[in-house]
Amino acid sequence: MACCRSPRRRPRTRHPSLAVLLAVVASSVAPATFAASLAERVHDAIVVSGAKLAGLPTRQTAKLRLYRVDERRLVAIPYQFDPRDEDGAMIVDGPVDFDLDDDDELVFMAADAGARATPELLPEGCAAALEIEVVEPGGAERAWAYLAAFATPPAAEVFEPYVVYDTAARQARSASYQVDYADARNYFTGIRVLEGAGGNRSNLLRQSRMRGSPTFSLLFTDVTLDFTEQSSVVAVEGVRSGSVRAVRRARLSVELGPLFPELPSGVATTYHYRSAYLTSSRVSFPWIMLQTLRDFRFENVLDFRADALPLRYHDAWYPDGLSLTPDAALEVATTEDREWWVHSGSTGTMLHALVIPQRWRDWGVVRGTVVRASSAAPADGDAAAPFAAGFTLRNMTSLREAGGYDLAMASVVLPSPFSAGAEAPAMAMLKAPLTTEVRRIR
Repeated sequence: MACCRSPRRRPRTRHPSLAVLLAVVASSVAPATFAASLAERVHDAIVVSGAKLAGLPTRQTAKLRLYRVDERRLVAIPYQFDPRDEDGAMIVDGPVDFDLDDDDELVFMAADAGARATPELLPEGCAAALEIEVVEPGGAERAWAYLAAFATPPAAEVFEPYVVYDTAARQARSASYQVDYADARNYFTGIRVLEGAGGNRSNLLRQSRMRGSPTFSLLFTDVTLDFTEQSSVVAVEGVRSGSVRAVRRARLSVELGPLFPELPSGVATTYHYRSAYLTSSRVSFPWIMLQTLRDFRFENVLDFRADALPLRYHDAWYPDGLSLTPDAALEVATTEDREWWVHSGSTGTMLHALVIPQRWRDWGVVRGTVVRASSAAPADGDAAAPFAAGFTLRNMTSLREAGGYDLAMASVVLPSPFSAGAEAPAMAMLKAPLTTEVRRIR
C-alpha cells in the first residue's frame, strides 16, 4: 500500500553528493541500437531523480514497474525507489512505497538495461510509460529501461537483493563481497571477497584505520591534536535496503576539545551495490579552523591480516605491482596525486578510489598513498600485522575557503588478479558516469 508523506518545502539548491557522482544527467544524443558493451559496466548504478519522472500520471511508487526488452519481450528487472528530504539526505527510515517528489530517486543497475522497445511491447493495462535511455558518455552506445505506470499494477516480481545488510551482525553481503562494521562506529573490521568474484572468502582485514593530526596556532604557540577512528563520535541513523542497494547513514563528528567543538563534522552515507560500496561524506571546515591551521596530516588505511599475505599493491605508477610479503621490509609514501590503488592476491582483488573536490585540487591538495609496516599491535592470533595501505591527504593547509565539502571513497571488487587497464571500468563509473534521457512514450 502506498504511503503518503506530509507536503515538503520547495527543494533548495544543494551541494553535490555521491549520488551526483553516480547519478545520471540529461543527454540529447539521438537513439541508437542496443550496445552489449554497456552490459560490461557491471559496477554502474543508474540513479534517476524524481524530477525526471514528472511525466507519469501517478506519483505512487506502488503503481510503478520497471522493465527491459530481452529477446523482443518485456521482462521485469530489479529496481528500488529511495526517498530523500529537501536537503538531499537519504530518508533511511522511510517506507518501501511512497509518493515521489523531485528529490527522490529511482535506482537500477546499468547492466540490467536492454534493447529498445517498440510500442506493441509495452505491457497491457499500462496507463503510461517512460523510456529511460542509458548513454555512455562520448560514445554511441545505448541501452534502455521502461518505467510503466498502472491504475491496477501487476504483482511485483520478487528478486533476490543484490545486497543484504544484516543489522544484527553489522554486515553487508553481496555475491561479490562481505564487509563488517564496528559496533556504533564508522570503520570496517572485516572484508571478504567471495569465490565467485575471484577471492577465497578469507577475511583480509584486521581493521580500517583513520588518523588525523591537525596543528593549530593558539595563543602564540602551536598545538597538535590527534584523532582516530576511535575518537570519532558516530550516530548511526539507519539503513535502507532494497533490491539494488543497501544504504547506511551515519552522522560523524570528532572530539578536538572545547576550543574546537565543531571540527570536523558531517554525514557519511555508504551505498552498498553488488560489486562495490561507496561512501559519500560531507565535511564542514569552520572559518576558525582555516585561520589557525598550520599543518594537517591525515590518512585512511586498511590494516591487513598477516594470513592475507602475500598481496600485491598496484597504482598508476606501479602497474606491475609491489610485493607485500611477511618478510619484506617495504615502505612507500607517494607525493604525486593518486586517484586509485589496488590490492591483489589469493584473497581477491579490490580497487580503492578517493574523490575530492576539484577546488581542493586547484588549490594544491594532493591524494597520496602510503604502504608501510603496520603500527598496530598483533591481535586475533596474528604473529604480526605487517602491512597497512591506503590514502593520505597532503597540503591541506592550502584550503582557502571555509564551508562544507563533498568527498567520496569507493571500493570495487575486480573479478581477476590485477593487470594494467583493469581499473578502467571502476574508474569510468566515477569519472565518466553513464547519463540518461527520459521521455514519455505512452
